[in-house]
Amino acid sequence: MEEKTCGGESRGMQTGVRQLLRWFGIALIVISMLGPAFAPVSYGAEDSQVKTVKITTKPASGQINRRTGAVVRKSASSRSKKVARLPNNKKIIMGHMTFTTTKKYSRKQRWFYIKCGSVKGYVPVNQVDHVRYQYRKVKAKRNLTYRYGAGYKMRKKGTLKKGTTLSLCLETKAKGSKTLWYRFRYGKKFYFVSSKDLNLTETVRIEPDRDNGSSPAKPSDNGSSGTQTDNKGNETKPDTENIVTPPKTNPSVNATVLQSNKKPMTAQMPKSTLTAWYNSLLKMANLIETNNLKYNTSGGGTTYKKGLAAKKVNCATYISWSLQDAGFEPSGFCFYLGYGKIYDQKIPKNYFIKSPNYLVQTNLNMSLADCVKKGYLKPGDIVGWQNGYHTMVYKHTKNGKYYFFSVGPTSVANKVVHENTYKASYRIGVIIRRIA
Repeated sequence: MEEKTCGGESRGMQTGVRQLLRWFGIALIVISMLGPAFAPVSYGAEDSQVKTVKITTKPASGQINRRTGAVVRKSASSRSKKVARLPNNKKIIMGHMTFTTTKKYSRKQRWFYIKCGSVKGYVPVNQVDHVRYQYRKVKAKRNLTYRYGAGYKMRKKGTLKKGTTLSLCLETKAKGSKTLWYRFRYGKKFYFVSSKDLNLTETVRIEPDRDNGSSPAKPSDNGSSGTQTDNKGNETKPDTENIVTPPKTNPSVNATVLQSNKKPMTAQMPKSTLTAWYNSLLKMANLIETNNLKYNTSGGGTTYKKGLAAKKVNCATYISWSLQDAGFEPSGFCFYLGYGKIYDQKIPKNYFIKSPNYLVQTNLNMSLADCVKKGYLKPGDIVGWQNGYHTMVYKHTKNGKYYFFSVGPTSVANKVVHENTYKASYRIGVIIRRIA
């Protein structure tokens, strides 16, 4: 006969329940020891994957630098069929560079493949200026040799070790070779390297799309724009075009900081300031002319001493040197103007706008004649074009002619830096006025 407990169950049944509980406890301990393999699944990243993508360079931008315009051709040859003619200062996009020889690497042997609206074709590198590259950083996958030009027959420059980071700027095609080459920046100069020596892939994460399935995320931009290379200062390469990467410009600043373009600036330059300013402009003009400095888009340097040593000057360095000589700005202060903007080259970002010593108007897009007639332009104002790059100082208007302190190929050659004239129809984009 089974013995009953006070609860009414049999003792055998009670023992069975206890054994069942004991085995259940042991099972829980075993599961906990097995760890993550039996852990609950998290569905927060249920479809998270990775994908390998190819790294490519982005197109560069620039503008035509030829007074008579540039002929666009079907292929990289002066004998090739003409596609179109682009006017001077016309903005273009460059997709890649092509070499026309296997051993020579000067600018005469290189062409850009360009796009301008519906126009596509090739123009010589030496007819393009104000080039801006968008850099992509990659690593060398082996010890490599880099060269002065694209192609294994080009002159060797040096070697780089495996793992070295390179800043690629443009795809380049070597003559007679199927291997893709890249132009890259190394220090302050540009060279060429074979794509076979580079790690041109990167891994990106693919995030799940809950409604439409997974879609790959865009590759990260490994290495954005490079530092400013000096097409208006002192870092130009003897073998390269004038390189500029996307510069720091005024439009990023709140427009309320700028002077309104709806009316002329009311504050005037003090007479003592204007006198000192003119004296320095004349002094620098005389030094440029008497020492026979030659106009060069590289500018020679951020100080007159550097420019004198290089025997070079351009529009922006002339004005920058004069600001330094007048004591308005420190040694090395350098900037340039163009397309209605201020390019802060060797000065703090948005310096002129933030400084209490200056008033600024940008993107005026007004003819020179109207600027003078409506009172926008005053003697001593630093001026830049709306539709091109140029930096100069307005002097006065006399007998219907507009005179400027200005460096250019003609004014330097004719020694008229102190009194250069411009047409009334030219468009003014920037006015900077010192008021202290």
